[in-house]
Amino acid sequence: MEAAPGTYAHGVLSAMDLSADPCTDFYQYACGGWIASTPLPADKPTYTRSFSVIRDENLDLLREVLDAAAANPDDKLGAFWTACQDGAAIEAAGSKPLEPWLAKVDALKDRKAVPKLLGEMRAAGFGMLFDQWVDADAKEPTQAILQIAQGGLGLPEKSYYLEEEHAEARQKYEQHIAKLFELSGSSPAAAAKSASAILAFETELAKVSWEPVKLRDATLTYNRLDRPGLDKATPSFSWSAYLAAQGRPEITAINVGTPPFFEGIEPLLKKTEVSVLRDYLRWQVISGSADELGKAFEDESFAFNRQYLMGQQEQEPRWKRCLNKVDFALGDLLAQEYVERAFAGDSKPVAVDMIRRIEESFEAGLPGLEWMDDATRAAAVEKARAIVNKIGYPDKWRTYTFEVSRTDHYGNMQLAGANEAAFWLDKADKPVDKDTWYMTAPTVNAYYNPSQNEIVFPAGIMQPPFFSAEYPKAANFGAMGMVMGHEITHGFDDEGRKFDSVGRMVDWWSPEAVARFEERAQCVQDQYSAYEVQPSLFVNGELTMGENIADIGGTRIAFRAYQKWITDHGAEEPVGALDGDRQFFVSMAQAWCTVASPQIEQVRVRTDPHSPPRFRVNGPLVDLPEFAAAFSCADGTPMNPVEECEVW
Repeated sequence: MEAAPGTYAHGVLSAMDLSADPCTDFYQYACGGWIASTPLPADKPTYTRSFSVIRDENLDLLREVLDAAAANPDDKLGAFWTACQDGAAIEAAGSKPLEPWLAKVDALKDRKAVPKLLGEMRAAGFGMLFDQWVDADAKEPTQAILQIAQGGLGLPEKSYYLEEEHAEARQKYEQHIAKLFELSGSSPAAAAKSASAILAFETELAKVSWEPVKLRDATLTYNRLDRPGLDKATPSFSWSAYLAAQGRPEITAINVGTPPFFEGIEPLLKKTEVSVLRDYLRWQVISGSADELGKAFEDESFAFNRQYLMGQQEQEPRWKRCLNKVDFALGDLLAQEYVERAFAGDSKPVAVDMIRRIEESFEAGLPGLEWMDDATRAAAVEKARAIVNKIGYPDKWRTYTFEVSRTDHYGNMQLAGANEAAFWLDKADKPVDKDTWYMTAPTVNAYYNPSQNEIVFPAGIMQPPFFSAEYPKAANFGAMGMVMGHEITHGFDDEGRKFDSVGRMVDWWSPEAVARFEERAQCVQDQYSAYEVQPSLFVNGELTMGENIADIGGTRIAFRAYQKWITDHGAEEPVGALDGDRQFFVSMAQAWCTVASPQIEQVRVRTDPHSPPRFRVNGPLVDLPEFAAAFSCADGTPMNPVEECEVW
């Protein structure tokens, strides 16, 4: 009997390619029908059956909320939304909103004044020479401290500046810089000269920058220098002036994520002409503002950053872009009505029960890990039991005190950027606020925070096809359960394992357990490094190791949790020819069905710690004997290889 359109069963079965052999390529088997019937939308570089579909549905709901708010002249959300959508007013303003900041940059006459200007730019929310944020001290996780690390590059990562294969990208980037300078009032000759100088300066920054693999190493990126150590490393850069310009001159506790970068920019700033520094800072203002200005600026920003680099063919409609800006500026205000509409009823209790079962499944698997000694296993149990779960939305909503105009979009974004910068900087040198969420409730994502040993699942991701209180348990455990297991496993991947039950970066493993863990992690690295994304373009198994370990472990413990649920409640009805076990694996796979441009695949292989979707499905399943049993895959078939990797 054929499933009726619009039903869960129809959605699952129509997404499949039943002509594919599940033991050869399970991703094609589970997703082939959806991929064949889903062209890549012109306004997206990538589109996924779960994340993208949920995001689109969330945007439609949020648009209703904002349209209703706009009818109230005193509503802050409505005012921000109205100003952002007033394209005529934004166009009429031209580049005038940039003038105060460009004048401030043009007034720079001396290198000694650079730190103060950088601090002022940071306080206004602009990007700049390096990154700054506030987070827990990795070794004292109850205390929030200032964190600084490399930054300041306009291309995706350092290899784009240094390797011959990216020569075209550098040429396009230089042209892009020049075009935006012309739109901001420079003559073509002056714009070309500035663009050349900026590219050369950023190339020097790239030379002292770390590659993405190093940036995910918690040990390498913990360097608590504090102000005295930082002053010693960069004696010509006044950190006092920089922090005073942000209103926090007293800050002394500072972690330096990438010391070689700051050691490298010390001589670079000394030798660089002040005129070049002005050009570079003008560029930070212009590029950081382009998406908030008129059509010519927006089009040029889109043409390089989205179309050329990522393969997105058309700009998203303005209302969708404005929704993202509202979420940035007033996220918790927007989230409150979203939660009432999208995460009501039984959603939270069902989700809480699922995560409890996933956690129990993780703990139940620990005794079977022969490579782990008893002392380390006991500490792992302690850490697992200490994990804090945040589901749906925060207990305390943020408030926003800045004024919002119904007519001045650029001014609203400036105030929002300054508000964000102040909100986070205010947390420095204070006890960690454990109520803080790093994503807004409508966000379609989840995260594990090692310094707080917490997992956060916003309401935005707890939607079909990831999750529904009405779905079969096989579907929920396969899709959302895998994500929950993934985040739990992050606490025990190659980086998360370095943090203990209270979030301290401390060595709590026996040397023998570490050695055996690293053998198994190397197995995972080698497995994924063999996956070819495009001809001669392979997954970076080292960059993606943590996410791959989390995918493998998350799938395994979610499946065990589902089996325990069946033991407690009995088997579920099949969907077509899919019994409960097969439904679980198909649901897991269909959460990652994706169409994507070749360009974004190339960028992500070099920068993204996640493997491409096909390998987020096939990679974990080849390491799971229960998958081979469910689909009767013979030994030695591609989905049931002789050698398997097991970590958790």
